Amino acid sequence: MPPLEPPQRRSDEAGADHPTTTRPPHPTAVEPPDAGEVVVAFDLGRPSGTMTLAARGELGRIWQLETTAGRWAVKELFRGGEEAAARADVAFQEAALSAGVRMPRPVVAPDGRVLHEVGAGDRRVDVRVYTWVDLAGREHRAPAIDAAGILGRIHAIGYRDDGPADPWFLEMPSADRWAGLLHAATGAGVAWLGTLESLVPSLLEGGPLVALGRHEPTIRCHRDFNPENVLLDGAGVAVVVDWENSGPAAAEQELASALAEFVPDPAGTTTFLRAYRDAGGTATLRDRSSFAMTLAVQANLVAWYAARALDPAAAAEDRARSEHWIRDIAANVFTIDRIDGWLRAASAT
Repeated sequence: MPPLEPPQRRSDEAGADHPTTTRPPHPTAVEPPDAGEVVVAFDLGRPSGTMTLAARGELGRIWQLETTAGRWAVKELFRGGEEAAARADVAFQEAALSAGVRMPRPVVAPDGRVLHEVGAGDRRVDVRVYTWVDLAGREHRAPAIDAAGILGRIHAIGYRDDGPADPWFLEMPSADRWAGLLHAATGAGVAWLGTLESLVPSLLEGGPLVALGRHEPTIRCHRDFNPENVLLDGAGVAVVVDWENSGPAAAEQELASALAEFVPDPAGTTTFLRAYRDAGGTATLRDRSSFAMTLAVQANLVAWYAARALDPAAAAEDRARSEHWIRDIAANVFTIDRIDGWLRAASAT
C-alpha cells in the first residue's frame, strides 16, 4: 500500500496491494545502482555478474546481485530512507525470523548501517540489502490458511511499538479532496474517470467506520500483509516480503485487513480465523470498526494513485501504473456489504 506521505514502503519484491487480474506496465529500463559500491558497503564479496532488475514497486526497485559470497536482493529506494526507521524494521524482522517466519534476511553493513547511499549524479540512491530467496513466481501466492498461520505467529510475538501511528492507516481523504480529484480527472478527460466516479461513493461510505476504529493497544505489525507479499518459494514454502512498512498498529485492525485481502469469499472466514488463532494470534474481530484501517488504506491508495495519474510531471510509466491500480482496486473494492459478510461468518467461529 504505497503511502501518500509514507512510512518507508513499497520498494517491493512483489507488486500491488490487492488481488489482481492483470499486471502493471513493465518497468522501464534503467541502469542499476553501482554494484561495486554496494558490495563494499555491505561486505558482500566481489560482484560475479551483472546486477539485474527483478521487480519494480511504487517506491523503489529490486535488483538481483550475484557475488562471490552468494546472491542478494538490493533494494533501491526512490526516496531516501531514514536509518533509524530502517534499523527498527530490521529488529522486527529478526524477531519474526526467530519466530519461524520465512523471509529474506536483512543484511546489516559492517558499520552497523542498514541504508547506504551509492552511485553518482542522478543515479545516487539509497539502497538496502537482503539475502536472495527464489520465489516460485508472482502468480504462486501462498494459500490463505498458510498466511493466517504466519500472521498469527507474527502477532503472537507481541513486539512492542509505542510510536505514533501514521495517519495513512487512520484517516480518510476528505470529501473536498475527492471533489478536487474528480474535477481534475473530468477536466483532463482521462479514460479512467468512470472508474473513479464509481469508486468514490463506496469510499465515502466507509468514512464513518474509519472514525470509529479502535487502534489501541498497538504492537509492531507488518502493515502490508496481503497476497502480493506472502508468496511461495521454489519448495512451496510461504515467504513474507516487504517489511519496510512495518510499524505500530492494532492487531485487530491488521487481522481484519488480512482477512479482506486473503479471503474474498466469506465462506473461507472460519478456516482463516481458526488457523490464525491456532498459531497464537491474539486479535478478535468485533464489529465493522475492526475494518477501519482496511477502509482508510483503500481510500488513501485510490487518492494517491489518482493524484499521481493526473500529475503532468510524473513519468509516463508511473501514470500508467497508477491507472492500472485504480482499476484493480475498483474490481475488488472493500464495501460495507462485504465487511458484513466477513463478520457474519466470523461470528460462527
